[in-house]
Amino acid sequence: MTLTWSGDIDPDARFFTTGESPKLVYTASERVDALAERLAGRGEVIGAGDPPELPNMLADLGARGVRRLMVEGGGGVHTAFLTAGLADELQLVVAPFFVGDPSAPRFAHSGVFPQRPDRPMRLEEVTRIGDLVLLRYLTAGRRG
Repeated sequence: MTLTWSGDIDPDARFFTTGESPKLVYTASERVDALAERLAGRGEVIGAGDPPELPNMLADLGARGVRRLMVEGGGGVHTAFLTAGLADELQLVVAPFFVGDPSAPRFAHSGVFPQRPDRPMRLEEVTRIGDLVLLRYLTAGRRG
């Protein structure tokens, strides 16, 4: 599945042209008809509200039997899930170099996050992958 606020998605992207699984595209409800026409049957376009609301999307996925979702995206998507308290686990990879370009993408944008000094995530696992380190954190909701 993919989520697009703008509806500006390439119908020839690999997402639509590879694999046999159904392609679900969540977008603003007002953009459903135009996007469905652009995609020409390459995926099912689903309105998630105006603007798209993550709880609507997650409810639809749950009704389709999805019980676990891995979210990959840009800073906007990460920020939306984290500030809404919808992520129960976070996996971060630390690489052995720094990116100093001020225009480089960031993991998250500005926001009010439920994870803070008095409510931190819990480091659950550390895995070495060559020169990289994978840190697996559980959010307060999964701390048990």
